[in-house]
Amino acid sequence: MIQRCFSRYGNEEELALRKAKISTPLATFFHLFFRVGAIVAYLFCDWFSKSFVTCFLIILLFFFLDFWSVKNVTGRLLVGLRWWNQIDEDGKSHWIFEAKKVFCFL
Repeated sequence: MIQRCFSRYGNEEELALRKAKISTPLATFFHLFFRVGAIVAYLFCDWFSKSFVTCFLIILLFFFLDFWSVKNVTGRLLVGLRWWNQIDEDGKSHWIFEAKKVFCFL
């Protein structure tokens, strides 16, 4: 049985054209910038500062910015995922996950 899935953007030709070009270049840039920045800071921070604490904080800052951008910006724009924590009246924590709708036909 063949299953064909379509996103809400249209047919397969449109999806191929969308994959060929980046739809959100600024979000993609920051998504990669924070990750590459953390790696570069890890490799070369010792050249600029001999303090372990300073290097650790710079790398940690890049990781914080990466987490924030993935959760709030690139996760929503590039992949179509959102998630958050909601606490009800009883004090119980509930995680809510949302995803972009994809249509599948048999």
